[in-house]
Amino acid sequence: MGSEKEQSKVRAAHTEYFQAVGSGDMDALAGVFVFPAVFKGFLEDAVIATNKDSLIGIYQKLIAAAPKATRTEVRALDVSYLRPGVYMLTMNYVQFGTDDAVIHEGRAVYFMKSVDDDFRLFAVI
Repeated sequence: MGSEKEQSKVRAAHTEYFQAVGSGDMDALAGVFVFPAVFKGFLEDAVIATNKDSLIGIYQKLIAAAPKATRTEVRALDVSYLRPGVYMLTMNYVQFGTDDAVIHEGRAVYFMKSVDDDFRLFAVI
């Protein structure tokens, strides 16, 4: 289920997120989230951001814990409808080091919900 229009908005929200993370623009990053938001990624335990300041602190830890890649290649983006106004986007990716060798392959899962006719992230796993 879910409409093509909503799936397009989910993909657009992910693009905004990916660009903000890649550029280190924490203001733009905070703009694609709704709070509270849950994070796991490369962290030991799941954590919750309750506002922009806590989100920035969490992302500093996430970035420090992540493999030190020189580039990331997105292999697939799959959007799944969960319930009205809630979607999951799964990104399959490969990260490369300075010698262009693969240093990590994985999936990231993003949960988004409709907020004011847009989609905002509320969990990154």
